Amino acid sequence: MPKTPPTGRHRVDRTGHHAVMRRRRWPWITASVVVGVLGVFAAITAVFAVQAITVKNDLMSAKSQITSIMSYVKKGESAKITAAGDKIMALTRDANATVQGPLWEIASGIPLVGQNVDAVRKATEATNIVVEGALPAGVKMLSALKIDSMSVSGGGVDLGPVEEAAKSLPEINATFAEAKKKLDGVDRTKILPVVDNAIGSLFDIMDDAGPALEQVQHYLPTILSVAGADEKRTYMLVFQNNAEIRAAGGLPAATAIVDVDNGHIKLREQTSTYSFRRDLKVIDPPWETQALYEDDTFTGFGNFTRTPNFPTTAAAFDSLWNITTGEHLDGLIMLDPVVLSHVLKVTGPIKTADKRTLTSDNVVEALLYDAYSRYKGNSAQDAFFSDVAARVFKKLSSGDWDVMDMLDQLQVSIKEDRLKAWFADDAEEAMSTELGMDGTLTADNKKTTQVGIYLNDSAYSKLEYFLKTKVSVTCDVDAGTMTTSITMANSVPSEGMTKYQLGIRNKRYLIPRQDFVLDVMYFAPPGSEITASDPAYGDAWDGARSGSEDSHQGKVMRIFVGQNETRTVSYTSTIPKGERGPVSVDTSPTVTTTQVSISKTCGGIVNAK
Repeated sequence: MPKTPPTGRHRVDRTGHHAVMRRRRWPWITASVVVGVLGVFAAITAVFAVQAITVKNDLMSAKSQITSIMSYVKKGESAKITAAGDKIMALTRDANATVQGPLWEIASGIPLVGQNVDAVRKATEATNIVVEGALPAGVKMLSALKIDSMSVSGGGVDLGPVEEAAKSLPEINATFAEAKKKLDGVDRTKILPVVDNAIGSLFDIMDDAGPALEQVQHYLPTILSVAGADEKRTYMLVFQNNAEIRAAGGLPAATAIVDVDNGHIKLREQTSTYSFRRDLKVIDPPWETQALYEDDTFTGFGNFTRTPNFPTTAAAFDSLWNITTGEHLDGLIMLDPVVLSHVLKVTGPIKTADKRTLTSDNVVEALLYDAYSRYKGNSAQDAFFSDVAARVFKKLSSGDWDVMDMLDQLQVSIKEDRLKAWFADDAEEAMSTELGMDGTLTADNKKTTQVGIYLNDSAYSKLEYFLKTKVSVTCDVDAGTMTTSITMANSVPSEGMTKYQLGIRNKRYLIPRQDFVLDVMYFAPPGSEITASDPAYGDAWDGARSGSEDSHQGKVMRIFVGQNETRTVSYTSTIPKGERGPVSVDTSPTVTTTQVSISKTCGGIVNAK
């Protein structure tokens, strides 16, 4: 009998006999290998995840220490600054060592994932570059500054620590430049939002801090010079009264003479319109410039700001000071009450001699409106203005305020064209120009095609506290013209105004004393010609003038704006030939912000030849 085949899987061989099949072991071996590989991959992934979390924790801890440094700086705690610096250094070194490992190298090459890993890696490397290269110098610089003890007795800043700190800037700037190169290789458009959110602040710091540090290094020697590091400086501060509008902002209501010697600031004296001669022409501009203004513009102290060109105004004040004292000014700084409101946001309120509290919210009204009803006569008003100026100066010279907040507010004032500075020294004047404080008319149209439309009070009033303005510019490229319009609104109240505030000249024109009498002056861009105006001649023949200043053709019309009325004046000029930048508008700073609109039609003139 044939043998019974064994149980299990079998096959018949070539001889017809049953043969037992051998089990195929290779699938199980392969599966074991796969499982093993996956296990290793999972382990590697877990290790990488732990490393990523460690890097994140190290960098976040470093960030926390950096934040703490600023509080130590304000308190002048040098030992704590150094200790925090050491902790930051250790944390970023650990993070950088981690991302240099083989796992990060491998992960950087994986499609899709790799771009994100590489971005984190480069960000960590850049952070370490900054910490290794800039932190020691930065800690040294911040320790030297000791911001809490920089103010000096009597007012001013101790320049010694600033000069010492300045020595660290080249090293810090070089480090930021190196770190920036590392980040330039990261394409932020190709990384995940969650990754970009995590490291984006570093890119922002590099974009903002790098240029800012370069500016500090560039300007600091000049700033030290302005602060009297090399020799004593004398500056005149001019306070404008926007309630009596002028092209540059307002009537020069008061001045303060300030001496600065090696950071020490001293208020030498305060003056007013009546402190200087008013019967002598102090400068003699070209006849075509003088033709734009009334005859006493360069004779009377209160009229020097009728021109919007600040260097001309500064030359007049410097000449007047030289005639009066035999000295020349080292600089002139001009501001208005709105600037004071910005300053008081940082310093806090001041108390006046009569126990009033002036804040950022009420100082403009107090100086430009209340003063005339509260204080009777020029002497009392001048005394009030001088008292406010002295108290603000004392507050500023105490140094008891946040420097960065003050810089922010001053930047607002500069942007609004309310804070201007002129310096006799060429390097210092160049800095003023770069910072946008020079108030100079544009010399050409390469950067911007600038039109200017300005107002000069011709009523001898303080009515423009109630003035609101808006300006618009339209262009007709086909016709080759551009039209600039200014709309002026008069909201002078019927009650509560003193005779001093009302228009003195209004009787000459047989109009109510609450009406504005404004010389509306237009400056065309360099190379342009004024072709038309609306109205054609204005409301009074004695206010019609034409001429030019610094390559800008100008025209003036005297316009009456009745109480509770609105008037619009327009000037049309040719589009200048040659290279042209975007259209911009220069206006007189008023008590309120002037609304400016530039039509899209003006975009067609940009970069044309």
